[in-house]
Amino acid sequence: MNNKIINKLKEETNNSSYIIYREKYIKGKRIDIIYHEALTSQDKLSDFIFRSLDRIDNIYNDNNFLYDTIKNNIANIKIKDINNYNDIVNYLNNGFVILLIEDDYSLALEVKQNLSRSIDKPSTEMTIRSSQDSFTENIETNIGLIKRRIKTNKLWNKDLFIGRLTKTKISILHIDGISNDKIEKYIVDKLNSIEIDKLIDSGTLKHLLQKECKSIFPTIISTERPDKVSDALTNGKTVIVVDNSPFALIMPISLNDFFISEDDKDSKSFNNSLTRILRYIAFFITVITPGTYIAITTFNQEMLPLELLINFASQRSTVPFPAFFEALLMLISFDILRESDMRIPNVGGSAISVVGALILGEAAVNAGIVSPIMIIVEAITAISALLFTEPELINAIKWYRLLFMIGGTTFGMFGVFMVFIYFLTNLASIKSFNKPYLIPYAPLSIQGLKNSIIKFPLNKRNKRDKYYTNNIIRKVEK
Repeated sequence: MNNKIINKLKEETNNSSYIIYREKYIKGKRIDIIYHEALTSQDKLSDFIFRSLDRIDNIYNDNNFLYDTIKNNIANIKIKDINNYNDIVNYLNNGFVILLIEDDYSLALEVKQNLSRSIDKPSTEMTIRSSQDSFTENIETNIGLIKRRIKTNKLWNKDLFIGRLTKTKISILHIDGISNDKIEKYIVDKLNSIEIDKLIDSGTLKHLLQKECKSIFPTIISTERPDKVSDALTNGKTVIVVDNSPFALIMPISLNDFFISEDDKDSKSFNNSLTRILRYIAFFITVITPGTYIAITTFNQEMLPLELLINFASQRSTVPFPAFFEALLMLISFDILRESDMRIPNVGGSAISVVGALILGEAAVNAGIVSPIMIIVEAITAISALLFTEPELINAIKWYRLLFMIGGTTFGMFGVFMVFIYFLTNLASIKSFNKPYLIPYAPLSIQGLKNSIIKFPLNKRNKRDKYYTNNIIRKVEK
């Protein structure tokens, strides 16, 4: 039986040189040891597995069952019983050593090699005063970072394996008694319906979960911060952690979640409210400003004071292109610079993009391709977009910015107004896992409003948002 299993493994793996097969005899009884050299720790194998088998050879009695003797005396914490050939393949590819002891009796012992990096500072969601640890590519480490913050037995997880080839482990986390059971069940059902060959990271899973939503705005937050995940869990949301990915997924969400930073907890409510107002202003600036400028300079010049209109006209007198093309050219240029800044290594990356922007802007003005006021408009637009780190939100802003520009260049301020109505209508129609995207504004949620554009003091936020949880009561010190 053991030879049949070994021959089948060798055939399926094309006799891979990384899969090691060894034989050991205990009182004349053969044990086959199989492990993947790239996934297992050689030190653990030598120090625990082989030394334990040598010790068992000295204490084994022929009157006993060898399988029971090994299982009770092997020096390893994580021991799994193997029931079929598929279990052997699964455990072997996850860093376990396989012991084929006797016919129909096998064990899998975890001796994984540490292939993940150490815990590091967040690189995409930097804060000033919040915690400075981030997720890694190891799912056990990531679960530990969350559990370290939420020390309750009510933090439940459900593990699934997705991907016919990769069999990637994912863990669905929620707090029993706080999370909405219907949302959690809805997410599990969607995950169980996924059929795919490979799942490499959380980005692919995020795309699969969002495919039913037709909007370009993100309906799932991807984060590398365990404190942000812990906060979401305590507010009744569901989190998915994916093995081999340093980003966890939070759902359901609302647009307001993108305007809240982990640093907000360290600021007084009055001061933090001003910061959030600025974030909302920046959001509308980066979406609407280019279209509004095009509309005013092209159709609705009467909206400008005469002196300012003359100034604009004199600046644009040498520009041969219409305002729409002028704005589009500069937006594309700034987006290329931003993309290159993200791809260039950290050393010198920002300096190159800043110098590139300065040279590009000055050269474009001197060449008469764009006007100085257009440089100012596009600079304000680009700077306002820097307040947001979620790539999908940034891309959605770009598309709507273009739509506002088309409305402004076609019908002036009337076109901008019509696009704005469409923009709000579309936002109101989005649902994140059957929950409205504009919570707490539409539908109105009093508890949600206390932590929205205006942040109320903590002792005033003694209830959770009813749309996300079955347990709205939050214990807060009076």
